[in-house]
Amino acid sequence: MKDIVKERVETAVREIWKKDPPPFKVDRPRDEKLGDLAVNVAFLLAKELKKNPQEIAQTVAEHLNRDSAFSSVEAVKGFINFRFSREFLIGEFAKLLDLGEEYYREDIGKGRRVQIEFVSANPTGPLHLGHGRGAVVGDTLARLFEFFGFEVVREYYINDAGRQVYLLGVSILYRYLESFGKEDSRPDIKETFEKEGYRGEYVKEIAQMVREAVGDALLKGEDPLSIKEKLLSHGFPFPREYTESFNGGSEIDLLARFGMDAILEEIRRDLKDLGVGFDVWFSEMSLKEDVEKALKELKDKGYLYEKDGALWVRTTEFGDDKDRVAVRSDGTYTYFASDIAYHLNKFRRGFERVINLWGSDHFGYVPRIRAVLKMFGIPEEWLEIYMIQMVRLFRGGKEVKMSKRAGDFVSLRELIDDVGPDPIRFVFLTKRSDTPLDFDADLVKEKSSENPVFYVQYAHARISGVFREFKEKFGKDPESMDLKGYLENLTEDQELKLIWKTLLLKDELKDITLSRDPHLLTYFLMDLSSLFHNYYNHYRVIGAPEGVMLGRLALLKGIRTALRVGLKLIGVSAPERM
Repeated sequence: MKDIVKERVETAVREIWKKDPPPFKVDRPRDEKLGDLAVNVAFLLAKELKKNPQEIAQTVAEHLNRDSAFSSVEAVKGFINFRFSREFLIGEFAKLLDLGEEYYREDIGKGRRVQIEFVSANPTGPLHLGHGRGAVVGDTLARLFEFFGFEVVREYYINDAGRQVYLLGVSILYRYLESFGKEDSRPDIKETFEKEGYRGEYVKEIAQMVREAVGDALLKGEDPLSIKEKLLSHGFPFPREYTESFNGGSEIDLLARFGMDAILEEIRRDLKDLGVGFDVWFSEMSLKEDVEKALKELKDKGYLYEKDGALWVRTTEFGDDKDRVAVRSDGTYTYFASDIAYHLNKFRRGFERVINLWGSDHFGYVPRIRAVLKMFGIPEEWLEIYMIQMVRLFRGGKEVKMSKRAGDFVSLRELIDDVGPDPIRFVFLTKRSDTPLDFDADLVKEKSSENPVFYVQYAHARISGVFREFKEKFGKDPESMDLKGYLENLTEDQELKLIWKTLLLKDELKDITLSRDPHLLTYFLMDLSSLFHNYYNHYRVIGAPEGVMLGRLALLKGIRTALRVGLKLIGVSAPERM
C-alpha cells in the first residue's frame, strides 16, 4: 500500500513541477480518522518551490483525487492524507485470496548474504531467560530476512577458550572430589572454586557423569589421556567432540572439554525445543591463527603498541574512550583479540551485512569493535549491533530470581517445561529487545483476552472452527473454494477495516524487516485479532444470507492467511482448535 501511494505521489510531482521529488515518508496518520496513509513530501518541496507546504499539498491532492485507487486525497496542515477506495481494497484482497502467503512476499534481498549471530552463550552453564530472548529475536529476524529473499546464515559463536572454560574444569573437578569426600585433598582447586567456581546443580550432574565413567581414576592420578578414553567409551547420550580433541594436558582441561560437550548438547536441545536452529557453530578455539594474522595486520598498520608488557590497540584514534589490550603481559589473548579476528573472519567470508545480537552487558564492546573495523577499512554500515535486555520471571505476583539447578538464575529450560515454547516466543517479542521485559508465567496459561498469545491463536482457531462448521453443513471446504467474487457483498465498515488491516500486513512486514523491529509484528497480530474478535462477536457468518455468508467466508480466509503468516514468522503455532 505504501509503495502504491509513493509511486502515485512521485508521478504527480513529476507531472506538476517537472522534477523528481526528494525522498519522503509514507506513514499511517496517528489519527485513523485522517486517512489510511499520509506523506510529508510538501514540507520537503516547500523551500525549493518557494511555496507554503499546505499549498503544495493541496495541489498534489487535487491532482490525485481523480485516481480510482483512492476514495479521498486531502491536504491537512501540509500533509497529504490518502484513503483507499472500497473497490481498490476489494481488488487487492482478491489478489490475497488467489496468492495466499505469496501475496505478502517481496524479493527485497535479491539473494544477498546476511549473517545473524545470536545467543552465543558461554558453554559453561544452561541458557538463562536473557539468552532465550536473544534466541527468539535472532531467529525471528532470520525468518523475516529469508521471507524477503535474503540468504541468511544463523551463527552461534562458542566462547570455548579463556578463563571461563578453565573455571568450568575446576568446578567439575571440585564436585568430583567432593562426591568422594576428598574436596580438601586439592586446596588449590577448593580455593579457586570457592572464589570463582560455577555452583549450579548442573556441575554436580556433570561430575557424577565423570565418576560413572572413570570411577576413582582421577583420585589415583591416572594419566588424563587414559581418562579421556574412559570418557569416550562410556555411553553418554551426546557427542564428545571437545573430549576427542584433547591431546594431552591437565585433568582440568580434559574435564572442561567434557563439560562443554555436555552443556552444549543441553543448549542445542533447549534451542531446538524453542524452535531455534543454527547453520554454523563457530568455535573461538579455531581462531588461533586468525588472531595472530589479525594482530600482525594491525601492527603493520601501526595500530598496535606495547605498554607494561602488554600489547594495546589504538582504538581511541577511531572513537573509543580508551585503548584496549589485545595481548596480556603473560602472553595470553584477551577476549577482544578473539573478537577482532572473528569479525575479520566474518567479513572475509563474504557476508554483505552482519547483525550481532549481544547481551546488554556487552554494551561497552560496541565502540571498540567498531573502531577495529575502521582500522581494516570495513564500512561502518556492514555491522549492526543490537542489545538484548534481561527478562524477569514472575509467578504468583512475585519475581522468581533463581533456580536450584542453574544456581543464581532461572534457566530457559525451566520456563520451556513450565509454559511451552509458544508463549515464550510471543511474549519475548512484545517489547523492543533493548527494553527490560517482565514475563508472567501465570498469565500466559490463562485462556483469556489478557493473555496475548492465546488471544491471537484463538482468532486463528475460531476461523478454523467456522470453516469446519461450513464444511459439515454444506459439504465444501472454504479453503478450496474460489470466494473472491463474493467480496462485493461486504458492505459493513468493520469488514472494510478488516480488509485494510489484513492487506496492511505486507507493508508492516517489510517495515519491520528493514527497521529490525520484530516486536512490532506481535503488536500487529494483536490488533488484527482484536478487530476480528469484535467482528465475530457482532456478525454472523454461517446462517447469514448466502451471498453475504460467502463474502464473509472470503474475508475470514484472508484474515486466517495473515494470521498464519505472522505467527509462522515469529515461530508460534497456528492451532486449528483451542
